[in-house]
Amino acid sequence: MRTSGVLLFVAYLGFISLGLPDAAHGINWPFVRMDFSVPIGWLGLVIAAGGIGYLMSSFSVGYWINRFGVGWLLVTSCLLVSSGLFGFYFSTSFIVFTLFSVVIGMGSGAIDAGLNAYAAEHFSTKHMNWLHAAFGVGATAGPIIVTSVLVSFSQNWRLGYAVLAIILFVMALVFLFSRHLWESEKHAPKKVDVTLGNTGPVTQLQALKHPVIRFQIVFFFLYSGVEVGVGQWAFTVMTESRGISIASAGTWVAVYWGALAFGRAIFGFLVERFSVDQLLRLCLAGVSLGALFFTVSITPYTSYFGLALMGFCAAPIFPCMISQTAIRVGKSYSVHAIGFQMSAAVMGAMTLPFLSGLIGGQFGLTFLSMSFLTYALALFVLFHLILRRAL
Repeated sequence: MRTSGVLLFVAYLGFISLGLPDAAHGINWPFVRMDFSVPIGWLGLVIAAGGIGYLMSSFSVGYWINRFGVGWLLVTSCLLVSSGLFGFYFSTSFIVFTLFSVVIGMGSGAIDAGLNAYAAEHFSTKHMNWLHAAFGVGATAGPIIVTSVLVSFSQNWRLGYAVLAIILFVMALVFLFSRHLWESEKHAPKKVDVTLGNTGPVTQLQALKHPVIRFQIVFFFLYSGVEVGVGQWAFTVMTESRGISIASAGTWVAVYWGALAFGRAIFGFLVERFSVDQLLRLCLAGVSLGALFFTVSITPYTSYFGLALMGFCAAPIFPCMISQTAIRVGKSYSVHAIGFQMSAAVMGAMTLPFLSGLIGGQFGLTFLSMSFLTYALALFVLFHLILRRAL
């Protein structure tokens, strides 16, 4: 499969830029909430608003690609994200701030779905894995940038969002000047999936009745809630209840996202040498152990180790579970199943961090961290139920 080197480079930049804003809220939130005088748990509202925007755009991305092409979709979506981040900078109230989160979600959803749709058709499997690792690079760089701005500019949270907005605007220009590359293979022959011809079409309702699919929907809901929730709340927990400095907490949140990216690169090689299910079992146990260390937190280093362990062990879970879907439920069910799983993941990222925030606001930040340990243990149990059902 021949692919333009320039196009591949731009795609990597696109995935990096997509990850940049994701972890910014977790660093800035203590200062945002004080500025707007809102409860600590209201971070979940911001995340939920972004998730709504994401769902709105990702569900309709096929229509927009067919109408305007991938190139223009990426340009417009990147401008939406940049505009939303600039909107954070100028927000005068929490309501306005939350509305701009919807704008960012709409842009991010379209970029994510558009890049993934294009990459699945035109790039090799190897590059697909590394593109998702590039997202982790962006998610690692985001906290570093925002923390640096907070430390260097008197805790000016608005300026951190403005810096990210400028980066995303530059990325929109990159997409603009490379848009012809995305359309160059527009009329290339499509790959035909002949496997579905061997079985009758499966409806969404039939797929929802499949027991393994139901378990996997819950699994992706929980997993996404853990991954996003830990990244969003760890900074607040460490700085407001454990006396850890802004610089140290921000650095170790960046380590969490960095371990996620690094782990995807490492496990990309390991899945070819070991049983995927065995690796998943070990990684889910590692996530639970990391959550335990972070929750107990005897010393700051216990928190740091727990974060790093969770990030590294969580790395292969999402892509490996996606790749195993067809094996567990069959090819005729897998198209619906993967759609359900992606939607469940977005819903989990929207609702579980919000729920944990409510728990933390009501009972204290110790119970907030305990909620993630509970989710992680539930994931471990649910995975074994999936294995039994799939046999």
